[in-house]
Amino acid sequence: MMDDLSGRIARHVITTSFADLPSRVVDITKQSLLDAIGVTLAASRLGEASAAFVGLAREASSESGATVIGFGFKAAPAMAAFANGAMAHALDYEDTFDAALMHPNAAVVPAALAVAESLGTVSGRDLIAAIAIGSDLTCRLGAAIDGHERKGFSVRFLSGAMGATAAAAKLLGLNEEQLIQAWALLMFQANFPTEAMTYAPSHMRAVREAFAAKGGVVAARLAAQGVRAFDRPFEARYGFFGNFTDGEADIARLTTGLGEVFEGAEVSFKPWPSCRGTHAYIDAALQLLNTHHLRPDDVAAADTVVSPFFRALCEPPARKQRPQTAIDAKFSVPFTVATALQTGRVDLDSFSPTAMQDPAILGMAARVSHVIEESWPTTEATRGDLRLRLKDGRAFSMSIKDPLGHPANPMSAQAMRAKFAECARHSSVALPAGRADAIRDAVERLDTINNVSGLLS
Repeated sequence: MMDDLSGRIARHVITTSFADLPSRVVDITKQSLLDAIGVTLAASRLGEASAAFVGLAREASSESGATVIGFGFKAAPAMAAFANGAMAHALDYEDTFDAALMHPNAAVVPAALAVAESLGTVSGRDLIAAIAIGSDLTCRLGAAIDGHERKGFSVRFLSGAMGATAAAAKLLGLNEEQLIQAWALLMFQANFPTEAMTYAPSHMRAVREAFAAKGGVVAARLAAQGVRAFDRPFEARYGFFGNFTDGEADIARLTTGLGEVFEGAEVSFKPWPSCRGTHAYIDAALQLLNTHHLRPDDVAAADTVVSPFFRALCEPPARKQRPQTAIDAKFSVPFTVATALQTGRVDLDSFSPTAMQDPAILGMAARVSHVIEESWPTTEATRGDLRLRLKDGRAFSMSIKDPLGHPANPMSAQAMRAKFAECARHSSVALPAGRADAIRDAVERLDTINNVSGLLS
């Protein structure tokens, strides 16, 4: 199964074109691109952890580079990808591949946009194909791993870097040997120690894709100039699977249907700017409030059932009920449930310092409890149960299997447009009148555009 794995994937990347993409894949890829641009615009002002990354990109500013979204300047392509990658996940508002619990476009889109804009000759169809191929590879790698990560490394994030490299290489026109070398070169740049995920003050949970996006651009450009690292980056003894997994990866999950099924079309779009693991509970809380015409004062307690994968969203309870940072609040079931119940919404303003210190929200969060349902597999990690116990003795329950935004429970086109408009309003540099609508319209008809270099400039 491992024989010539790198070559097989490389040939797929190189030979697949826009014409090979099903219409649904094209539509979802355009939605992912628009969503990524919008979320990055919002993070340009609200993503505090990404400011240092943008600052470094500003030092590498260049009139002929690529746009740093939301700031009105261009930088060298790798540094534009670095800054935009830092913002892509900073608000935890970008799309997710629920089947593997990862964000396939957070690194792929910044890398692809930076290369496409800097080349100045890329068509909308070529950009769509590059993003679709890179996203598909990211999703396939994540699904192939499915929890079989070697202790100490988070391979889901490295998978995004491999997808970003594929997207950049596709746009640069690399051949099979060059692409194989690009993936190997990438592994000299992008590792993600899981220790950062347990360190509460860490910024890396918010900006980790900066390194993946930048690494993908650098690796592809070095390979284009003939730089060599090693061959067989996926199947080598100390390559991707050998170094970063425990040996139990499902290679068939990576290769089955390659070129026919594009997993990036199965992403979920986020209606709320928080960890995807909180969404079942937000969804249930808002539905129960509206269905039963409840007021916050009616609620005595809220009981949640949580998958083992998302235990960290509830524990330790004291920290999760009173988060100290925005990223910690976004990774908190008690805080997000309390926000939904107390305010009837969860949006970009819900994680401001004022909101995080609101006595009413914190009081409600203290009444949110949890139990872990050990039988729920990783493939069902985003499901959740919520039971509201009322002060008058009544109780209402709801189970959510596929939270709003999932392909089986999608956001409406109107809701997606409203999300983009909301995000665009938060841009660090205010967009000129009509500019947000022009970007949206251009992305929606991207497959008809001959040159995408002016998309963001």
